[in-house]
Amino acid sequence: MKVGILGTGRMGQGLGELLRGAGHDVALGSRTPADTGFPSSSLELVATQSEVVLIALPHVAIEPNIDLLRTIAPDTVVIDLANSVRVDDGRIRSALDKPHGRWLANLLPHAKVARAFTHVHDELLVSRATRQPNTWAIAVAADDPIALATASELVRSARYVPVSVGDLDHSGVLDPGGPLFPNMYLPGDMYDLLHGGAAGVGR
Repeated sequence: MKVGILGTGRMGQGLGELLRGAGHDVALGSRTPADTGFPSSSLELVATQSEVVLIALPHVAIEPNIDLLRTIAPDTVVIDLANSVRVDDGRIRSALDKPHGRWLANLLPHAKVARAFTHVHDELLVSRATRQPNTWAIAVAADDPIALATASELVRSARYVPVSVGDLDHSGVLDPGGPLFPNMYLPGDMYDLLHGGAAGVGR
């Protein structure tokens, strides 16, 4: 799969490493490609030439680049990795009044938006995948079944276990202040936390 990752922070670089290792054709897009110190292209080039686009930009960089993001081809699967964070009375919370995935889908109605990888500490992403592959869970949400399947495939490629939490209206569990953020769980523990059951994970 031709995967474009917009953003070259630790999450973008880490996912690039994991997905390349799984055989995907990965391109990293940077707002300042000349300054990254490793191979990267412009955001526009990566956004328009990828089969699936992962948005690993800071939340505050999304709206300033919205015209560029709207050049993504219609019906492309876009996976939202960003978080909008505030601290309220010593507690971490989302700064949005709706789930981040729904917020992005409203900005990009021509794309098939999914949400994944957002509740994982970026410094643990590669180490957990390489030292304990196919062990830890990543929650996934999407309205569109193709987006859900694509996001789940990339989660498996990164050597994690996908756990569907439903559509984007229910994706707030991945956001700051949600029960999954900012922690890692085994699939059964994640399912029990969200549903109180012990079946149906990784499907």
